[in-house]
Amino acid sequence: MEQYYILRRHYLPRGDDSLDDIAAALWLDNRYWENMSVAVANGIGTAFKGS
Repeated sequence: MEQYYILRRHYLPRGDDSLDDIAAALWLDNRYWENMSVAVANGIGTAFKGS
């Protein structure tokens, strides 16, 4: 449970520890990692393709 609070504090520093804010922080974290995986895949594609 502490990991959820840490994520909430990272993404919503002025929020409270309500379920809504924790859920929003989890959604933001998942969204971040989805975007990061797309960026890495695009970078790998560019590296192999050449520019």
